[in-house]
Amino acid sequence: MTCVSERVARHDLTICRGDSTAIIMRFRTLSESGETVFLDLTGSDLTLTIDWPGGRLLRQSSDGGLVVDALVGTVTWSPQSQDTLAIPDGRIATYRMVRDILGGERRTLLEGFIIGMGFATEGGVSSDV
Repeated sequence: MTCVSERVARHDLTICRGDSTAIIMRFRTLSESGETVFLDLTGSDLTLTIDWPGGRLLRQSSDGGLVVDALVGTVTWSPQSQDTLAIPDGRIATYRMVRDILGGERRTLLEGFIIGMGFATEGGVSSDV
C-alpha cells in the first residue's frame, strides 16, 4: 500500500469581527501540460470548518452555507454578522476547507488561521476592549 502525502495549501484570512462581507476563495491547479487552470469542483461538496477554543462554525455547500461556482473553482462564504462576531479577536481561530468528491475521495484544499480584528461599528472598526 502506498500513502501519498501532499502539502495542503495554507493561507491566513483576516476578518473584521461583525462584518458580513463575502469571502471568496478561488482554487487553481496545474494541467497535464503544466499550465495553471481553475480547479473544476463539479461533483464536489465543500465544507468550511472554523474552530477556536470553546467554539466552532461549520458551513457546507450541500446545505447552501457555501456557494460553489464549480467550473471556475470558486467557493463563496457570506457570513452573517453574528458568525464573524463569534470568532475570537486575534490569531486564535483556525479554518479548513475540505472537498468531498463523488466516489468517496476527501481532500483538504486550504487551511490556516482566521485572524479576528476588533468589531465593526457604524463609524468603522472599534477595539473589543
